[in-house]
Amino acid sequence: MWKKIDAVFRLKSPLHIGYMSFEVFVASPTRYYVPGRNFWGAITKRITEFLYDKPARDNYKEIGRKVMENFRFSYFYVYDGKTIYFPQYTNKGLVYGDNNRRITRSEFERRFIRSFVSTAIDTTGTAKDKSLHELEFINNNFRDEDGNVKNTKIIGCIWLKEEAKVNGEKVLLKLNEGIFIKEFNVIEELILGGESKYGFGHVVMESIKKVEFPNLLPFKCENPERMEIRENEFLPAHLKYKKSLHFRGNIEPLTGRGYYDPKTLEKYGDRGKGDQEDKNEETKPGKMISFPEYYFSPGTTIFDDGNFRVKWDGTLEVVENG
Repeated sequence: MWKKIDAVFRLKSPLHIGYMSFEVFVASPTRYYVPGRNFWGAITKRITEFLYDKPARDNYKEIGRKVMENFRFSYFYVYDGKTIYFPQYTNKGLVYGDNNRRITRSEFERRFIRSFVSTAIDTTGTAKDKSLHELEFINNNFRDEDGNVKNTKIIGCIWLKEEAKVNGEKVLLKLNEGIFIKEFNVIEELILGGESKYGFGHVVMESIKKVEFPNLLPFKCENPERMEIRENEFLPAHLKYKKSLHFRGNIEPLTGRGYYDPKTLEKYGDRGKGDQEDKNEETKPGKMISFPEYYFSPGTTIFDDGNFRVKWDGTLEVVENG
């Protein structure tokens, strides 16, 4: 059995959710939402560093596996306090919003997305050759229709197994407060995404409550092992590609870099693919590349009723014979 909370986080700093893009020309583009995998990583780090004074590599791996077993995370989407900006592939193209309000991609980018360009300087005080770099990010504030500056928020769901334990410690969900190990609120503040050494990705919990979107996915799903998606509903996360499904939207390969990748570990054992010689390589940022697979993008419409399962990283898979 699972318990669910609807969580709202406020961005204290800009948010960069990097990915390997095959479509855009920004050197470091950002996703316009936060995959569940980023929450898994942030909460793994936070719990590990609470439980261990000087955590080692294997401590992170072990806690990461426990988080995989006991937590599930939806994708989190930009929220302005009134509208959740889900991507939606429609007959008129890609738009962002919910059942009450939708805006074009260009309007979404104008309101929430920024970028900056940097370059390295050589000893002569001029720009170093081939060092120009553009970074895209979700800004931590925006202007509403009246021109007022507001905080950007993200919203989504977290499911926790009943009787959940991590390293023998009970994990408790306290409504309106958070998720606790002893007196430590695991989700009080998190670091999400990339460029954290430059201050990016700092989010703080704003509220834990039922949001006023009871008919929208993922909020209407109480059990992550069985998410019902009806014909013409938009996918709230990446869904592993299945040839038999009829759809309108986009297909993309998912892969990325990190310290280690649970899916790659499952395929290749405790060593990552291509890193057999140096046991210390996988502890370096970006040395572990996740195994690439094809997925339907969030916002894709599936023209078939179906039952799906939320996996540890927030992606969906078809429940056969469901």
